[in-house]
Parts: sequence; C-alpha cells; structure tokens
Amino acid sequence: MNSSITVNDRESATVTGVNSVESVTEAEICVFTGKGDLVIKGSRLEADEFDPGSGILRVKGHLDSFSYTTEKRHLPDNFISKLFR
Repeated sequence: MNSSITVNDRESATVTGVNSVESVTEAEICVFTGKGDLVIKGSRLEADEFDPGSGILRVKGHLDSFSYTTEKRHLPDNFISKLFR
C-alpha cells in the first residue's frame, strides 16, 4: 500500500496508507503504515478521522514532526494485556 503525507499550514494533515492507529495523545500520535511505524509529534493533536477501509487518517493540531521507525515502540501495558500474563 502506498503512503503519503499532506500537511496544511502545520495545523492539519492527511496521511494515507495507514493500517491502524496505535495511540493518540495531545503530544504524539503513533500509527502503523505499510512503510513502517509513523510517529507524529506536536501539541493539541487529535486524530480527527480514520477510515480503516481506505487507510486515510486526518490529524488536527500544531504539527512539529513526522518520523518513520522500523523499531517496535514499547507502549504501556493496558488492563487486558495484564490479565493474560
């Protein structure tokens, strides 16, 4: 799946090729794409809209950076994963 990022005035962005959204905070949004894990950093961030069928994610907030990584990020364990240890 192809991936692209379109940024509008550092206040919104459209990301294509998104497989899933892993986590969303006001400072960071982590998503999985066909090209690697993508980390979006900024402030007042919101995942405005995500369509899993088309792989399109719309983001709002003050955008500072976009970075791809092939490393698996360690995310905090959630309640369900703690139950099945």
